[in-house]
Amino acid sequence: MGKETAVSSNTKIEAFQGLRTIALAGIIFYHYNNPGLSTYAAWSVSMFFMLSGYLNGISWSNGKHPPKDLKSSIFYMLRHLKKLYLLHIIMTLLCIPVSGIPEQIRQSGLSGLLFWGLVFLMSVTLTKSLYPKYYWGFNGVSWFLSAYAVISLLTPVLLHKTAHMLENKKFKTALKAIFAIWILQFSYCFLIGRTDWNVEYWIYIFPLSRLGEYMTAMIVGMFTQRVFCDACSCKDDRLSSAEAGLSLPFGKISGISGIIFGIVIAMLIFFVSIPEWLVRSVVWIIPNTVLLWSLHSSKGILTRSLSLRPLVILGNDSAYMFLIHPVIYGYFAYFGLTGSSTASRIFVMVLNYFITFALAEAFRRLTGRWSYNIPKGTP
Repeated sequence: MGKETAVSSNTKIEAFQGLRTIALAGIIFYHYNNPGLSTYAAWSVSMFFMLSGYLNGISWSNGKHPPKDLKSSIFYMLRHLKKLYLLHIIMTLLCIPVSGIPEQIRQSGLSGLLFWGLVFLMSVTLTKSLYPKYYWGFNGVSWFLSAYAVISLLTPVLLHKTAHMLENKKFKTALKAIFAIWILQFSYCFLIGRTDWNVEYWIYIFPLSRLGEYMTAMIVGMFTQRVFCDACSCKDDRLSSAEAGLSLPFGKISGISGIIFGIVIAMLIFFVSIPEWLVRSVVWIIPNTVLLWSLHSSKGILTRSLSLRPLVILGNDSAYMFLIHPVIYGYFAYFGLTGSSTASRIFVMVLNYFITFALAEAFRRLTGRWSYNIPKGTP
């Protein structure tokens, strides 16, 4: 087996799919009228951006080098969005009857029709995240798809710049770059937090505000995979990235690091009160980076747990579930089926979750887009 074949197989990191399942649960259950889970949801969004960056870094090191001219970048973006776009349009249309928008149009007449027509156009063209107002219009979570479209457009250039910076493969170079990015991201969030600007938009929604997380993960993914590739070529082409990583000095501690930083993340989510300007983005960069690196380079208990088949199956459908779940809950709320007691609310949440999964699985099968090629960057 040649090096190219062995390396390409390393893109199949099942623990990352399990991680998607855990992250998506925070978003879904937060949106089901559980404001106490807002920090969990904020971490989840950060993890999705960083996971995409990390996987694109791996993909580059595995030989997938997209051209960086404008035309190629546009096609790169379209390829990364095509499997979700049809579902996005379907969910946008399905949410209208229960959104309250028809009633607003009836009350305001032509002006309302023009306004919501413009918001609909922004949704269809995936430009919602570029405007500081009404980014929640129609299917609210589709702002993520809009932000990801912008980042995907920039990704080929970011990959080329990152690869050029890491040409010497020195750990210090990668570490300095990560530290500089973290400082810039922290400074940006700190300054926004000191203004009267909309923190939710300028730190959480605005696509360029997520570049710090995205690029940090891309650097670590690219650097780590290069080291693994070298280890595989020096030892045995049949080694997986995790097996190669375990043969390296830092590979021996990666499993423990993942558990430690997993605990850190859980503590930050459930037991620590964090200012909004921190919790929306920058606070997660370091722990998420270590967690992703650990799952990539370790075969420890955390990696094995997240690789369990049920979690992987749910993770494979996570992008579809993300777009579907608020619409399903919207219909439940419209018909007054959200539950009044704690037990009934929990039952409704679980029921919504499994309906969302069933619809996502059906859509995946109908469109025939089953794939484990996760570096294509589904959110």
